[in-house]
Amino acid sequence: MKKTIIIITSIILTIVIFIIPLISINPVKKISGIDNYNKNYYIKEYGGDLDSNLSIFPNNKDNIISGTFSSSFKTNLFDSDGYILLTAKYQKEDFNNEINRLKKLNITIYETCKDNAKSYTNYIKYDDKLYKYKAYIAIDGFDHTYEYALINEKDLEIIYLYLSYPKINNSKYKKYLKKDLSLYSITNTIDMYSMYNHSFDNNKSFIEFSDCN
Repeated sequence: MKKTIIIITSIILTIVIFIIPLISINPVKKISGIDNYNKNYYIKEYGGDLDSNLSIFPNNKDNIISGTFSSSFKTNLFDSDGYILLTAKYQKEDFNNEINRLKKLNITIYETCKDNAKSYTNYIKYDDKLYKYKAYIAIDGFDHTYEYALINEKDLEIIYLYLSYPKINNSKYKKYLKKDLSLYSITNTIDMYSMYNHSFDNNKSFIEFSDCN
């Protein structure tokens, strides 16, 4: 009996000392302002949780003539939830160049890190029905994550979004969500698309782009 009490006490102490602090000491981290846009920061800070290298997003803001930027992330025990939103207006030539870049996005995933391993190349998806604008999509719901660029041709503007467990009433990005909000209610996301993941064993397991790239 005494041994059982000691074990239970040890478990409780472990939760109090290690688990609760992990949950409580990580507040929501918000960044805003176009001058604070830094793609590499998010890859470095949250790369293990993103399931993405944020290839949709431009590497820098050099060609953006005006725009907005905001992000919000909460690091949880097992992952990070939040969003990255960049709106960017371009000169006509730069706008067209950026669309051409988006059209060509792809990534090759290897089954193992050995020589001559099986590989599979995923390509960016194009859609003109799901959203208000035409879209280039890198992630469409896989593991409750979304990454895409919306093309506002009228204003020579591109809206770049990364969402992890999106909240459909979030005022920051609500107008850039899918027209049919019920699509965010899907619970089984294993069949959803991600350019960064592929299954070589009929969806029994998935390999990420970063494992051997």
